Amino acid sequence: MSEIPLSDVDEAHVQSALAALETADGLVPGEAFPALQTDALRAIVVRRLAGLGRVLLVREHHGMSGFTSGYDDTVGDRLAADGIGVLPPLDRAVLVLVLLRTVAAPRARGVHGSATWLADGRGTSVEELYANPYFTYEQLRPAVRRLKARRLLREGFHRALLPGPALLRLTDAQSARLWEDLVLVTQPDSMYARAIRQRRQEQTPPGLSSAPREIAP
Repeated sequence: MSEIPLSDVDEAHVQSALAALETADGLVPGEAFPALQTDALRAIVVRRLAGLGRVLLVREHHGMSGFTSGYDDTVGDRLAADGIGVLPPLDRAVLVLVLLRTVAAPRARGVHGSATWLADGRGTSVEELYANPYFTYEQLRPAVRRLKARRLLREGFHRALLPGPALLRLTDAQSARLWEDLVLVTQPDSMYARAIRQRRQEQTPPGLSSAPREIAP
């Protein structure tokens, strides 16, 4: 269905909202952009994003709602199958360790109550990650730099390592898959892990890879 021509003012509002959604380092407040406040203009924003293989996401952090954009699930799977946006194994392992230390473990203890991946409490550090016998400083530091550049990690108080704002761009399905990945890493022999592997094997279409991929903004 062709889009109804917009006035110059409405077109400017839509373009401004799209630019913010695609580039903001965090959530975009709806009240700051007219195109995100009205159903008609927001629908146009959604259609424009869809044309790019993207989706509009509504997220809440610190009790405040906002918007961001991310890859459509089908598009993300296709990109991963083509090897686009897939993190190297080392970077993937470092990201998983940070998520385990800053989100998964605190949430299991009832400390981390946020619905998002962004932890704001005590982070971890390169020194703590180095305690893992599989890493060396020469491996860790470049991996951390790459993850920061992709906004998958950020620095907190006293340079603590914390999950980055790119994780806000996960769809619900992508976020659920990441949680399942953590289960596969921490409890690979559990019944839940076996059920996850079985379901993924049955659901993966021919030609698509089930390998973990980068959470790209």
